[in-house]
Amino acid sequence: MPVCCGRARLSFYVAKEPEIQVRLSAATGRDSCDEPPGGLSQPIVEALWSEDLGEHRGQAWKELLLGGITLQQRAGTPQDDYEKLCNQTSQFDSAIRRDVHRTLPQEELFRERQGKGQQALFRLLRALAIRLWDVGYCQSLNFIVATLIGVFPDDETLVFNCSLALLLRHSLVDLYRPRFPKLGVIIWQFDRIVEGFLPKVHAALTKHGVNSEYYAIQWFLSLFASDLPQRVVRRIWDRFLVAGWRIIVQVGLALLYSIQDELDDMETCVALSFLRKFAQTRNPQSEGLLKTASSFKVSHRLLSALEAAYSWEEDAQLTVIKDLNNGQVHWAVQAVPRAPPTPVPQEGEEPPVPIPRAFTRGSPVGACLSGEEGPEERNEGKVLPFLVRNLDTGETSILKRAFFQYRDEIHRQAQAKAGPVVRRQSESGY
Repeated sequence: MPVCCGRARLSFYVAKEPEIQVRLSAATGRDSCDEPPGGLSQPIVEALWSEDLGEHRGQAWKELLLGGITLQQRAGTPQDDYEKLCNQTSQFDSAIRRDVHRTLPQEELFRERQGKGQQALFRLLRALAIRLWDVGYCQSLNFIVATLIGVFPDDETLVFNCSLALLLRHSLVDLYRPRFPKLGVIIWQFDRIVEGFLPKVHAALTKHGVNSEYYAIQWFLSLFASDLPQRVVRRIWDRFLVAGWRIIVQVGLALLYSIQDELDDMETCVALSFLRKFAQTRNPQSEGLLKTASSFKVSHRLLSALEAAYSWEEDAQLTVIKDLNNGQVHWAVQAVPRAPPTPVPQEGEEPPVPIPRAFTRGSPVGACLSGEEGPEERNEGKVLPFLVRNLDTGETSILKRAFFQYRDEIHRQAQAKAGPVVRRQSESGY
């Protein structure tokens, strides 16, 4: 709980996470207070967690997504069923059609232009855009729906209902709303987790001048479906549907862990391109990736503590310590003083370049992605051209150029604000 010492606020959360957590079962690591999701029996949940169920996956996913809930119509939402919604015209039709032709072209189901898969994907995205009128259509929803089509290829109505349940039951819909109200929190949260669990990666990213906004936005918006092969994505979702968002965070850590040694040795230009594409080119094995992911003891308590810390006036730092004697993982989220916006350079040193941020704590969430700027005195919170990425092609050449232009401009502004640099005299006085 938060602790206050006089007027000085010392806010932190502490928890102990055992190597094998208190859980529903040893297989899933779910908390003991949880019931099997969707009414599934424990053996089926454990089987889904531990192995690829193949053609039997669909029934398990259906129960996990639709079991025990009713998709109630909300006030103000279209009341029509899927068959009527998919045949109505949407203002997003042109954007949807453009993305449909570029979604998962490596998958046979979506390879044929105007084929069965593409037509189903268009109809489903159109129906979702009309039903979820306050969200509409956002790029990366195409990957979410396409993944579900791959599991339920012959039942569009079921895919539609499962898509709604996935977005609403797991609160993913807030990731796609205008101004991205949840995405900024998740990005900041993941940065703190990388700092705590993978300090070597965090140091390399800081050296290269980027954070998770640069490489992980597409991971979270598409639940990895934009970057990883579908066989891997389905196994990730097997566990995500059982245990929730912590699985997505753990997989992100596992991907970064796999590159921590090479990332530190790269030049910045190479690292920027590499960070954008490495998940697409590594072709990881599903079970190996999940095994590595499960070694990071991320819990929902930890995620909740960091989400609460997002609103603190102070900065927050995650500390993670593993007891080698008993395997327990101890973590603490603690308030620390905020670093000055522009550190004063030492004599003879050039001003440091701040890490660009699309989301700024203390400003309207996602304002930058809506074309608004943050407070005038800050360099962060502006529209950053290098963050605009084609999720389908992974094109990065223009983004790198824009990023360096932005960084150079910030550098010039910092130098102008700091004044002329006084060069040190040599020891001889000349």
